[in-house]
Amino acid sequence: MKIKQQQLTIYVVPYPTPAINKIIFMWRYSLHWLPKCYFSPLIFVIIVCFMVSACVTPPTPQMSDICNPQHTEQYRYMFECHYYADDIPYLRHTNLQSPKKELKYKHNTQRYVVQNHQPPLPMEHIISTGDRFDIKILNGEEFEAQVEVDNQGYIYLPYLDPIYAYGKSIQQLKRDIINILIKEQLIQQKNIRLSVNPLRWASIQVTVSGAVYHPGQYVINNRSERDLMDDANIHTGDSAIKRTIAQAIKSAGGVSPNAKISKVSVTRGLHTYYFDLSGIITGAPVPFFPLIEADHIHVEESYYFDEALVRPSQITVPGIRVFMSNLTVPASSNSQSALDTQATRFPYGTRLLGAAIAGNCVGGAQSTNASRYILLTTKNPLTQKIDVIERSIDTLITRAWVPGMNPLILPSDGIACYDSRITNFREIVKTITEIIIPATLLEWIGKEA
Repeated sequence: MKIKQQQLTIYVVPYPTPAINKIIFMWRYSLHWLPKCYFSPLIFVIIVCFMVSACVTPPTPQMSDICNPQHTEQYRYMFECHYYADDIPYLRHTNLQSPKKELKYKHNTQRYVVQNHQPPLPMEHIISTGDRFDIKILNGEEFEAQVEVDNQGYIYLPYLDPIYAYGKSIQQLKRDIINILIKEQLIQQKNIRLSVNPLRWASIQVTVSGAVYHPGQYVINNRSERDLMDDANIHTGDSAIKRTIAQAIKSAGGVSPNAKISKVSVTRGLHTYYFDLSGIITGAPVPFFPLIEADHIHVEESYYFDEALVRPSQITVPGIRVFMSNLTVPASSNSQSALDTQATRFPYGTRLLGAAIAGNCVGGAQSTNASRYILLTTKNPLTQKIDVIERSIDTLITRAWVPGMNPLILPSDGIACYDSRITNFREIVKTITEIIIPATLLEWIGKEA
């Protein structure tokens, strides 16, 4: 077949389908500087495969979004660029000198008053709503009862007015009951013997804000129905091991890496207490402060990514879950791509190379898999922006000890593995072959018929 247009003559060998003839003509016509030659299906397939196999990773974003620490100021480096190429370290731990942004949480000055001096810390459990007690009175059995603190903070004993118990210690409540009995002249002062024994420390609602993953209101020291039935009226005494600051922070997803755990505040009524929880990480003594209903815990934020906080502890989560994709071709489930639940759950503190190994992104034939790429999408807790980090497997292995090249994995991060060029080339050849061979067979059958 001879085609002539604008003094250019191209000879095209007949192809199985007219569409392929048209594609070849358009391609040769656009490259009119090439010499005239004959094309075979094999040469065409090879050229197309090499052209398409160059697409190993997604297209590069705009230049304004690409991070380049050599030409970018520190402030812009963290807050404006969000794409880190293979050779650019991801410095989440950089200590920014930019002005602090306003915190999302603000104290209500009409309700919470921060004093210049910290009030004395209570050294024992404080009574909260829902707590249950067994009150015994010697020679005053008619006033005895098992009581529970109501939502208003009161308890009720027979023949006595309501007694306010919320926010008091057991010793303070004991003295209040004795004073009421003496004031009402129900028992003589020298004959009063009274005991207040805890039966159950109730679950409480507290609010958490600041440098935690999920600020909000949480219920702590909650118990299952079976535990409540097992402990019902069997013995006196109870341990409120989960009514602590650490448990409240952990219920809010744990502290984020930009937390200043040396300055954690608890606001109760008109008082605010400050605590240093660094001992939870370093092993130093940690102050004891039991929480009650409606306490507010605030973890101060800093502009420093502290990698020491990215590990399991009492104020961090033991493990995290990430979203991972490692597919040569689309699959209907992760089980078909050898990704089970263990490959998407890691101990808190795992780095990118460890996640890549768990997701089967590393290993296999070196000639075909060594040049694979991996993408990490993560939310920077300092900027609250989504960053994209591109790394080749070779870079991760050869520079695994460099924190900026092998970043830490945070909760809900996304990881995607991309095949090497050789694997891409193989898949493209396979795809084109699956199209051409059936078409050729159909044409041959049609001619034979």
